[in-house]
Amino acid sequence: MMSGFETRFAAEDDADKIRAAFYGFVSRHADVADGPANLSTEFDGQGSRLMVRLWSAEALSAFLSGLDKPDRRRCYE
Repeated sequence: MMSGFETRFAAEDDADKIRAAFYGFVSRHADVADGPANLSTEFDGQGSRLMVRLWSAEALSAFLSGLDKPDRRRCYE
């Protein structure tokens, strides 16, 4: 099991935009990252979802604040 803080994005979210935002965010913060930064696709009975995992709650909050829909608390697991 990997540590970190994560959220998931549904199929109706723009996967390409989320991927670009993720890689840009990780690149800009590489010097302060002290844990995992992962982006993966999950498949279940509801379709595919993108899972973003970052090294801290602060990093995840900063990442989400840069998206069109920054309030993703419903997705935290």
